[in-house]
Amino acid sequence: MIRGTTRVAAVIGWPVEHSRSPQMFEAAFAAAAVDAVMIPIGVPPEALAPIIVALRAMRALGASVTVPHKVAAAALCDELSPAAREIGAVNCLHVDGDRLVGHNTDAAGFSDALVAAGFAPAGKRCVILGAGGAARAVAYGLRAVHAGAIDVIARDPARVTWTAARPWTTASARACFAAADLVVDATPIGLADGDASGAAESSGAAESSGAAESSGAAESSDSIHALPLDALPGAAWVATLVYHRRTILLERAAARGHSIVDGRGMLAHQGARAFAIWTGAAPPIHAMQRALEASLHGT
Repeated sequence: MIRGTTRVAAVIGWPVEHSRSPQMFEAAFAAAAVDAVMIPIGVPPEALAPIIVALRAMRALGASVTVPHKVAAAALCDELSPAAREIGAVNCLHVDGDRLVGHNTDAAGFSDALVAAGFAPAGKRCVILGAGGAARAVAYGLRAVHAGAIDVIARDPARVTWTAARPWTTASARACFAAADLVVDATPIGLADGDASGAAESSGAAESSGAAESSGAAESSDSIHALPLDALPGAAWVATLVYHRRTILLERAAARGHSIVDGRGMLAHQGARAFAIWTGAAPPIHAMQRALEASLHGT
């Protein structure tokens, strides 16, 4: 029930109809007895600034930010968290008194999801496919939990400014895979299998913390079929950021006996981090995960 005391949180994107955040946060607020609601707001790019002014004026808890606003939202904040500043994008806005603070919970959400799935990143060698905003958030999250060497494989390494990237060739991939403990697909290629709304809205492959590698969206699934998974050690894990189904890469990896992680855990865990920022309370992660699963299965 909405009362005069009820606080408002929002999820803002364009489009926003596909978002699973309202279901997750409504479940979280109910489980933690927080008097708040989350509303989805479809915001075209030219209307972002007025919407954020309105959220500040109404003393909202904050907002989850998704496609295509993560970079633009960062420029409208009074303060950025260290993660948001380094990644260059915001997926969580917090109205803290008179100040608007931008956070990036995508990075920690990814590493939290890995740990919850049973993968211990510390000291592990990681390979990230793609070099856009999603990849940058994943790399930040892995570094924060003391992962070992991180190799980034990109379509156009010369355009990558935030790290030294390797070329996307079979030879390069094979060399990186041979020593990898974890391979993460942070490209939009997996979306070619189906509905683009299935990219993890947290740091989803379609945009995630900035523009995803631009050339990736046009690539066919042939690129994934060509990846030399036979070069991976048997104990290596494979992850993607797509949450609504297994991608071709995950299907191939699972068939070879590798442990796999999809984007559902990341979506839930980045939301849990946002819940803690907004409320100061421990996030009811299991309630959020159950609500996410129910929304994905239409129950």
